[in-house]
Amino acid sequence: MATSLKTTGSLATHTACISAGMRDGLRAAQFYARDLSNADGATTPRHVTFLSRAVAGVARRVDKGMSQAADISVRLVRPSWRQLPSPFDQAVRTEVIEAISLNHFAYTSQFTAYFFRAARHILDHGANAPNLILEHRIEAARRELEINSTGMADSTSANTMADVLLKLVLAAPIARCGAAKPGYDFLNHGDPNIAVLATACLALLLAQEGKPLEETKEGEFFAISGALLSPYLTDLTQAISTQDGPAIARVLENVKSLY
Repeated sequence: MATSLKTTGSLATHTACISAGMRDGLRAAQFYARDLSNADGATTPRHVTFLSRAVAGVARRVDKGMSQAADISVRLVRPSWRQLPSPFDQAVRTEVIEAISLNHFAYTSQFTAYFFRAARHILDHGANAPNLILEHRIEAARRELEINSTGMADSTSANTMADVLLKLVLAAPIARCGAAKPGYDFLNHGDPNIAVLATACLALLLAQEGKPLEETKEGEFFAISGALLSPYLTDLTQAISTQDGPAIARVLENVKSLY
């Protein structure tokens, strides 16, 4: 029976990885289509060649087709997907932080979906398109945390979250990030994976204290978090580069105490 359950869990995990990889393949294709759609200087008009115009025109059509196909697929397969709550909803964050604190990294969809959607929301607010986030890399970080979770049983929330942040940043799920919008300059500070994923981890730590308040809008939360994180990004980058978990935990605690 134990072997049967283990095999079933393994198959489910591999299926989740394959699905994430396929979705990432489509995301990468659309990212490059959007990138090529500006070959004719659509955002910054200039003198361009016929080939550039042709490439941009085809890319825009491909991008539009993929977007429409995704919309149709959602309507047919899972209409409720469009009504999913924000990943920064208090109930969602509380559920995720409780699972992480209990080392329930086997909750694939819970962990992976939160960090993927959180990164998407942050970049949608703070960076110009196109951006590329790879879900299978978040899933890879989750699997590594699951393997090592037995050694984290006595960890505090900050220490556990530090390990989560370290594994996520090393996995580098944000493959491409556009230029930061005004007010989000912290995204231009080195590796965007650190700023974005630290903000997502900070949101989970704040959920334990009922912060931010429900009336706080996502954009305001991102801007405030960025302002608080900015002075610590150099220290956080250094701690991650040396894989110093306690130092990462101290930075997260310091930023949380300022909120």
